[in-house]
Amino acid sequence: MEREEPVIVRPVKPGDEGGPRPIVYAGAGAAVAVIVVVLLIVLIGGDDIVDPSWLNDEASGKVVYCSGEDVSRSQQRSVEDFNRSSARGTAEARLVTNSPKADEQRLKYLELIDSGDCDVVYLDVIYTPEFASRELLYDVTPYLERDDLVSSFNSQMISTATYAGKLWGVPKAINAGVVYYRRDKVRGGPPRTWTTLVEAARPSGEELPGLRLQLDAYEGLTVTFLELAYAAGADPIVSEDGETANLDQPGTRKALELLQNAIAIRAVPGSVTRLTEENSLDLFSLGRAKFLRGWPYGEARLNADADAARLRGSRSAAARRNTADNVGVEALPPWVEGGRRVAILGGSNLVIPRTAKNPEGALHFIDFLTSEQQILRDAAKASLAPVRPDLEDREAVRTSPALAAVQDETLRLRPPITSYWKVSDAIASRLRRVLNSGQGKETFPEELRELQAEVQRELDQQ
Repeated sequence: MEREEPVIVRPVKPGDEGGPRPIVYAGAGAAVAVIVVVLLIVLIGGDDIVDPSWLNDEASGKVVYCSGEDVSRSQQRSVEDFNRSSARGTAEARLVTNSPKADEQRLKYLELIDSGDCDVVYLDVIYTPEFASRELLYDVTPYLERDDLVSSFNSQMISTATYAGKLWGVPKAINAGVVYYRRDKVRGGPPRTWTTLVEAARPSGEELPGLRLQLDAYEGLTVTFLELAYAAGADPIVSEDGETANLDQPGTRKALELLQNAIAIRAVPGSVTRLTEENSLDLFSLGRAKFLRGWPYGEARLNADADAARLRGSRSAAARRNTADNVGVEALPPWVEGGRRVAILGGSNLVIPRTAKNPEGALHFIDFLTSEQQILRDAAKASLAPVRPDLEDREAVRTSPALAAVQDETLRLRPPITSYWKVSDAIASRLRRVLNSGQGKETFPEELRELQAEVQRELDQQ
């Protein structure tokens, strides 16, 4: 069942910072008074723009940092580093986490913003335009334009933070899919195309299916599908102006056929349409697959999970250590040998909700988290790709196979539209049903035409 959208009531701050206060007149002038109040609400409430001069003063107060599940512990380390640093002044940061799934995070963030419980949100790049369009965020353009700071960030990440010509978030981390493989079970590295990878994952005899990826009805399935479709040469599934859906095309059919074939030949387990990132990573860590389509943070997690299992005396410790010691990682394969290795640009922007109780402290916190030291710490400790191109040749990045793999990929954007969550939900729900049904590829054109019509309806309602 679809969860009800939280109703966001934007705070009105008449008279803030010495501004004019609405005057209420009695009697015959009441209607005029209402108009005056409404005008003042619009004028005053619209000034939620960060002021870079806030950084001239010492940070103070509590800063609540909201993120999804901290699967790499990078968010907790950020909080601890800030609280130990001289940059914090007298401020103190605290982490609040929720689901690892992007679509579930979105709903939780809306609830937290509505209640004013976040000063900074680690917001998935796909939701930044929507939150900005709903007037939920501070405009951070003045901060990023200060000393041309904006030019130091990856241009694609900046585009994800842009809406209506303004910037609503500060890039924090780039994410993109990669392939992990067992060097002790896969000779010569992973196969060189998606088709041969699926074939290599086909089990023989009593073997387990060899590939783990994410095909549950959530954002993970949408991303996996788009990775395959764009590798196969598909055009953007939504036009650049955000007005026209384009789901029924040869590249998307090829992607759907490959996924259905992977299930049919047992290259992936029957439970694949119930697998998420964490499920997939855990099964691979336990030695139950030769290949994993995962994220760069898995590089650090495989070792951490093996060490944690040993410390708690788990029976899985030996298997996890064996995987961690024998893992290799490469960019996602191309569709045809020698073709482009296509991945979907993931990652997060740091945003300040308009309901933030401490926006000044939030800006200090964001400034700290996007410093060179913190970006390189995230690369070294959590395998998070840097959002600043000038840091890509640093040792922490160069020595990470997962981050090197990301640099070998052509990153494609998901549709930067305000109704993206509805579009993604339509795609993931239908594709999961099709994959579960086992229906033949002759039905795929009709399924994709119906999906295209469904997505078009969502675009028409933007």
